[in-house]
Amino acid sequence: MKKSKNILLILFLFVCSASYAQDAQEIIKKVQSKYDNITDAKASFTQTLKGSGGKANSSSGVIYIKKGNQYRIEAGSQIIITDGQTSWSYSPKRKQVVIDNYKDDGSSFSPNKFLFSYPENFYSDLDGDENVGGVDCYVIKLTPRSGGSVKSAKIWIDKNEDLIRKINIVTTESTNTYMLKDISLDAGLSSSKFNFSPPAGVEVIDLR
Repeated sequence: MKKSKNILLILFLFVCSASYAQDAQEIIKKVQSKYDNITDAKASFTQTLKGSGGKANSSSGVIYIKKGNQYRIEAGSQIIITDGQTSWSYSPKRKQVVIDNYKDDGSSFSPNKFLFSYPENFYSDLDGDENVGGVDCYVIKLTPRSGGSVKSAKIWIDKNEDLIRKINIVTTESTNTYMLKDISLDAGLSSSKFNFSPPAGVEVIDLR
């Protein structure tokens, strides 16, 4: 009898686990369907960056995203831009820009992976639900399938609008959290938004 109960318990846990996994996939498919039909997006955000030393810094800004791994993040005293081939990290305060080739190692962080498509290099699990800024959201936990700079991630998905409202990224060096609001889909962003020409007098560090 005891053995029979144990088998039933194992079967129950297995069914529950499978149900949660399926739920996560269905939620992500809804998000994918929403973003598959758009070309670009714009949103205001608040970013909290916590380094390995435990000190947290917060800033706010605007993020612009366009299909083709193009994005522009304007936050505080830094602007990060990529056209999908070249990346620019510009600090107006320091009058310095660092130029490098755009890198995508599969498990690295890119806003496009979390806003335009589910990152295929991550496993997904439903991690409950939570209210974010007055919006009821599903919490999806993402675990890398292989090595990379990202160790784990979570995304909070609006239950009613299938939009991502919050992103948490844990890397080898820091924990980065984005809170998104004022999301505008198909904002008609120009490609020039994702290119950068250093102003006169700016120090250029070219790592290409």
